[in-house]
Amino acid sequence: MKKITFLLLSVMLLTAVLAVFAGCNGDGKGNGTVDETLEEPVVSQNNFYTNPIFPVVDGERKSTYQADPYIVRDDDGMFYMYCTQTDVYTPELAFKRGPIWKSRDMQSWEYVGDVFENYVPSWGTSGAGVWAPTVCKVGDTWNFYYSLSTGGDENPGIGVATAPTPYGPWTHYGKLFNSEEIGVTNSIDPHVFYDDDRLYMVFGSFGGLITLVELTDDGLGLMGGLEYQREHKVALAGFEIFNNDNYEASIILKKDGRYYLFLSTGTCLSGKQSTYHVVVARSESLTGPYLDSQGRDMFGPNRGDVVVAPSLSGAMGTGHCAVITDDAGAYWMLYHGYDTRAAAEPRVLYMDKLLWDEETGMPYVEGNKASNGTELPGPYIDSIENAA
Repeated sequence: MKKITFLLLSVMLLTAVLAVFAGCNGDGKGNGTVDETLEEPVVSQNNFYTNPIFPVVDGERKSTYQADPYIVRDDDGMFYMYCTQTDVYTPELAFKRGPIWKSRDMQSWEYVGDVFENYVPSWGTSGAGVWAPTVCKVGDTWNFYYSLSTGGDENPGIGVATAPTPYGPWTHYGKLFNSEEIGVTNSIDPHVFYDDDRLYMVFGSFGGLITLVELTDDGLGLMGGLEYQREHKVALAGFEIFNNDNYEASIILKKDGRYYLFLSTGTCLSGKQSTYHVVVARSESLTGPYLDSQGRDMFGPNRGDVVVAPSLSGAMGTGHCAVITDDAGAYWMLYHGYDTRAAAEPRVLYMDKLLWDEETGMPYVEGNKASNGTELPGPYIDSIENAA
């Protein structure tokens, strides 16, 4: 009788434990306390990709310069991608300052417009170009943030435009701030995101610090004003020396209550000799400290866990990333690189799935290098899988 009672109690205890874990699934999206590594990942059966990813032009894929990619998804399920100003091969116009592409599957991209079709920014240094944009939906409006800079610019800055859709029409507000005004050397590479319903921007590049500021509710100004944010900005990484071992292209991803700071470091404009690559650090707080798996902060060179590194068998100069989830909850990283197999040396688009290290909990791509020339299952898109 005692053995039966003990067995019944054991079963009841096990059931209770399982019930507790089943109820801890935080936000209902698989980002709670349940160990998701125990679940079989959902893999696409109908959406395959091969790196590098070339956009579709006149019905065929054509190699196109697409540096510093950033990606968002609209409510209709379509993805939109933006990048540093580039050549876009269309019959009407060969040069676009703010190109926009659209895709259903994240790998068949078609050109749909230009953010700067009716506006040429003149508030920055003469001859400055539009670099490294980011887009964030603020209420019912899409805000487009961009760097305006030249090579070696002493006072680059960040501007903003808005539109009712991810593809326009765009209303330009011009400068949000420049480097001198905010007190951050080399103020470029903005990333704008929400955390607990508050809107933030992280930015910065070689020569300065990676810096966090808060924006107004509409994203068109700095919370409390420019002087307030100048005094209350928070440094997250970097060092004030113009060195290729410094960091830039920051994005912050919040997952399971932790913050992951992705940074790019190394030489980025040396073609197939570029050492550019992505590293990551993690924090329990948005404002830091951000530490790598060895416990080092990001205020010195050669730190962070490698996410993707240059490789002669993959791609060189792999960096400046964006991260987005598919319909199965998997994380995908888009970034640029130099195709080692190609004769030309433009920075072209790469995409690979993020994996999570079982020991460190840090994200990485398979083999820490870009896949190149190999067909792989792509992002899981409900509309594609369900239509098959």
